[in-house]
Amino acid sequence: MSSEMVTGDAYPLGRSDAETRRLIQQGGFQRPYTQRFLKAAGLEPGMRVLDVGSGAGDVALLAGEMVGPDGSVFGTDVNPAVLAVARDRALAAGFTWVTFAEGDCVQLSRQGEFDAIIGRLVLIYQPDPAAALRALAQALRPGGIIAFQEFNFAPESIVQHPTTPLWTQFWAWFTGAFRHLGIDTYAGYNLYRRFLEAGLPAPKMETAAELGGGPDWNGYEYAANTLRSVMPVLLKFGLATAEEVDIDTLADRLRAETLASGGVVKTPDLIGAWVHVD
Repeated sequence: MSSEMVTGDAYPLGRSDAETRRLIQQGGFQRPYTQRFLKAAGLEPGMRVLDVGSGAGDVALLAGEMVGPDGSVFGTDVNPAVLAVARDRALAAGFTWVTFAEGDCVQLSRQGEFDAIIGRLVLIYQPDPAAALRALAQALRPGGIIAFQEFNFAPESIVQHPTTPLWTQFWAWFTGAFRHLGIDTYAGYNLYRRFLEAGLPAPKMETAAELGGGPDWNGYEYAANTLRSVMPVLLKFGLATAEEVDIDTLADRLRAETLASGGVVKTPDLIGAWVHVD
């Protein structure tokens, strides 16, 4: 990777098979919000799209549905193992127009002009998000779209009603890990100024968040699997012990606590920003 883009080792959630499964779960969880966002940004059939930080391929496959076989999606990631999963999923879907390549997305983007450059939960891991946006914009055709979504991981980003102790502890563990890693916990809100710092027009923005509860909500497993991926960070910095977290029972305990309170949980805000660049 170039100095402007994060290296594979800097990704704080790890490169395990379990993390790949979590990414796929996350893709399903966030799919309706990303689909709505990309539609609002202007993605349409026939476009040539660059998907940055494709991971297991969820955003690239969603974009592939939207642009159709008359368009194309080119996904990039630094992790060859997760790209193998993305390629298998594209093949299973019959999306021959969705392809992937390993390496520096800025370097790979120079293969041609794109109608849209997109990414979800990618800029948050860049040491200089504005520089990344500025470099990627060079591969955009006149009138093209830049559209990125990022979470806010601030203390107020997750809400339980009524407040419950285990969810409160879960969020303290999670945000504590990200703070110790020096990751921008307001990456979503900060998209606005990142676009301006990159020399781009002021973006249009929106926010979305999953709100759920009850016995069948998949948010409990999603939360537990996400914390599982950051467990090495919790242990490294002494933020929690394995016994305190008890990761294998965490989803069930979150479910039981939410049901006992008769409450609901709002997940972190997924904030999107997009521009059309002349």
